[in-house]
Amino acid sequence: MKALSRSKPTVVSFILLGFCLLPASPLAARQYEEEVSSQEYLFAKGMILTVLPEARSIKIQQKKGGTITLFINPETEFEGVTKYEELQVKQVIKVWYSPEQSGGTALKIVKLPDLGC
Repeated sequence: MKALSRSKPTVVSFILLGFCLLPASPLAARQYEEEVSSQEYLFAKGMILTVLPEARSIKIQQKKGGTITLFINPETEFEGVTKYEELQVKQVIKVWYSPEQSGGTALKIVKLPDLGC
């Protein structure tokens, strides 16, 4: 009976920890669905052709389709890189963007891992 009373506080602690972390789980969900376009944004995957720091824009060659010019603003989210300046030519990225006549505004950019030896 003594062994049960010693483990009871530990079990209660784990249960309380679970209840504390439960509200955080929706925040961890991705805002943009994987490889899906919607009415609010479009999805593209491709290789960076040019990076223009003065215009804060990149041009990508889509894996399926043509090229897109995307503008980066302060609200653009990054994954795989921490900032715009880390993007380089020939990197493969996934991007969600809001379309515009002159290209689009990047909402989220995900740099895919480099493959190679």
